[in-house]
Amino acid sequence: MRRGLGGRLGGWVLAFSILGVPSLVCAVMPPWVYEKARNEALYHIQVRVLSVNGPAKTPGECAITSEVVRIFRDKPGKLKQAVKVAFTISCQKPGDQPIVGGTLWTDYESLLNAQYLEVFLNSNGRGYEVALWQSKIIEKPTDEPLMK
Repeated sequence: MRRGLGGRLGGWVLAFSILGVPSLVCAVMPPWVYEKARNEALYHIQVRVLSVNGPAKTPGECAITSEVVRIFRDKPGKLKQAVKVAFTISCQKPGDQPIVGGTLWTDYESLLNAQYLEVFLNSNGRGYEVALWQSKIIEKPTDEPLMK
């Protein structure tokens, strides 16, 4: 028998939301779902951040313009170093009302100050999109991926 609010997990998410537990608890997708997104992504790259344009209100989507510095996977064979790529990253500020769901939020201020990112991307016909929020702010480019 199914329970409301997503069964037992939904009840926990509701309880944590009421108690004010950080929004990380609201990531309700199992870890293997995110791992699958990383494994199936067309691109796994590290980029230098050229610009970050935040949303009018957070939580929301931060528009990133970047330049490729490392390529770990390029299934279509289209990317080269120094190519510009644009995509969005879901961002939020401390104190934003948590949104229940599988979104993995990136701290808005940290993203504004980021110099490099490691990211898994797919093509969406108009450009690039992050595969199930699989991105990470990194200190500098590395020879080996930091995300697996």
